[in-house]
Amino acid sequence: MSTVPWWRSVRSSTILQTDTFRETDIRIVERVPASVRVGVVVSVGLLLALGPNSVRHHLAIGLMWLAIGGIYALIVFWDPTIELRSIRSASVVSGLDSVLSLAIIAFTGGASSVAVSLLFLVIAAAAMRLSFVATVAMSIALGGAYFLIAVLVDADQTSSATRMQSGLWWPVYLVFTAALTGGFALLTERAIQAHSAARAQAIAERAAAEEERDLRARLMKSYEAQETGLHVILHEFRTPIASLKALTDNLVERTGTAAAEGDDSRASLRLLAAHAGHLSSMMDALGDVAASRRPTFSTGRRRVVDIKEFLSAAGDAAGLAGSELRITVTPPGAQSRLDAQLLRRVITNLVENAGRHSRGAPVEVVARLGPERLQVMILDRGPGFPAELAPIVTERFVSGEHRGTAGLGLWIAEQIVQSLDGRIRFRPRSGGGLVVCLDMPVG
Repeated sequence: MSTVPWWRSVRSSTILQTDTFRETDIRIVERVPASVRVGVVVSVGLLLALGPNSVRHHLAIGLMWLAIGGIYALIVFWDPTIELRSIRSASVVSGLDSVLSLAIIAFTGGASSVAVSLLFLVIAAAAMRLSFVATVAMSIALGGAYFLIAVLVDADQTSSATRMQSGLWWPVYLVFTAALTGGFALLTERAIQAHSAARAQAIAERAAAEEERDLRARLMKSYEAQETGLHVILHEFRTPIASLKALTDNLVERTGTAAAEGDDSRASLRLLAAHAGHLSSMMDALGDVAASRRPTFSTGRRRVVDIKEFLSAAGDAAGLAGSELRITVTPPGAQSRLDAQLLRRVITNLVENAGRHSRGAPVEVVARLGPERLQVMILDRGPGFPAELAPIVTERFVSGEHRGTAGLGLWIAEQIVQSLDGRIRFRPRSGGGLVVCLDMPVG
């Protein structure tokens, strides 16, 4: 165990160097035991001057040791870090404290000297700078030395019974004092170390959180720049593509009756119209990508809608009506608060895909509204997915027959659903076809 006290330990530096605990405060704490030494010297001087005659039996030698102790106390008071610099310095100071205290006891009455109380101060001071084991060992050594002094010094002035009683009594309580003060010092050090570690961990976590926040801010700026560029592209290209598609559709319609069936110009116009339609579909897909990449991945425009009316509107947008679409809502007349704008994009795309592949059979849409979630199933009688595509149908650039979105349709749908904290799953339908399951939070 290190001899450096907890207030000087590296682990405690995070809580010491603050506005409430400065270096001057640490120096004050370190001067406390040094001040006690000065007080001990003064008290021993008063004992020699005012105490009973028995304490002045060896007055000359007692004064000599008092002078040595006074010089030693002043030196340590001047620089209290002497006793805290290393294991060696702590051991030397503890040894000097012990020797001086034992000498003063020996020359102020031995077993009858009231200066025996100095040994308890020595043990308390040692507990602050030495380990628990070293403190207890020192108390045993001090007790043994005191026993010899009590038995051998001034034997002619004190009865043997008194000397033996003092020699055995005080060493036992020295060990008790060492165990108590050393234990408290050890517990205090452990508590301070634990507090320092927790404080350091909190500081590290706060620094990590600040770094994460700064990184998130930089990523958000980068994202906003990308989103701005994407919206500029959509804005600049959508109008001319829409005009091109309208123009080609009009030309195909006008030349439909005037041109011969095998006329090359008519075939070229049809091809031009098909390409214009493809470009228009790509722009719609790009718009869906832009919508699905919002920072919160949601428009935030939640409103209360009638579920059946909402699904009917999505079917109309997909070009299915009447007998081509069957809608079932449980419970009937259910209403819920949801992000209708984004969710309708998804359902419209899925219903349109189901109608395109359903081989003339009606598309079924089954909705179930629970307390917290809305489940929508879209069922068709199409060919479904090949087994090898089942795990990857929602990945980018995986397409089926319709290539208007370059294989982005289901991937876009999944991105939007995930942005709304929902799930989308695909499974085969009994009797042939595909079932698309949407599970969305509502409220």
